[in-house]
Amino acid sequence: MPLNNNLQIGNNIRKWRVLKGFKQITFAELIGTSKTTLSKIENGKSAVSVPRLQKMAVCLNIKTTQLFSDPSDLLPPPPINHKPIAGKAA
Repeated sequence: MPLNNNLQIGNNIRKWRVLKGFKQITFAELIGTSKTTLSKIENGKSAVSVPRLQKMAVCLNIKTTQLFSDPSDLLPPPPINHKPIAGKAA
């Protein structure tokens, strides 16, 4: 069953917030809301307005449209470790 839009956006907001190193209370203060309201947004229990999305994006130093994407989808894959196995010739 697909996630509803509020939950998808809320999950993305949480992931971006964590990725950028913000605690929930600090981020809530930066965007001018309470921790409770931010929690409701991140859990998909409350819709978020476009002006608030724009403010979040500014605080996170990303484009507003990026809040509609999971940040892990935008990160490059981890590097491949090419170390030889111990005792084996490379």
